[in-house]
Amino acid sequence: MIKEMDQLLNHWAEQHARRGGQPQSMLAQAIEFGGIPPRGTGPKKSRDLLNLGELDNVAWEVEQGLQRLEWHHQMMADEHYRDGGYSQAKCQRLQISSSSYYERLDRLHRKLKESLKDLAARRQMRS
Repeated sequence: MIKEMDQLLNHWAEQHARRGGQPQSMLAQAIEFGGIPPRGTGPKKSRDLLNLGELDNVAWEVEQGLQRLEWHHQMMADEHYRDGGYSQAKCQRLQISSSSYYERLDRLHRKLKESLKDLAARRQMRS
């Protein structure tokens, strides 16, 4: 496992859990922000068309990096980081051993690191 990728993916999952849950009512938003909530503060001035909440810039970058990976890496990110981490029951459901689970997690970290580096290089070239 790559510690930095683990931290980034944990942050990504927390952002999805916090902002991607049930939409807040107008009253809840007013209480949270002490008045009218800000709009369009997400990455690249994104609009939240489904009213699910926006990801911060770090989580947005991780999301972009994950979207460039193959489906099984994306599934592993969801399974591990957004669905409570490792469990023996999860291994049984995925029909893999514990060692295979952690090997897949390590591959996810390596692929995500490559993807994030590539995204940063492309952004650098455009600047």
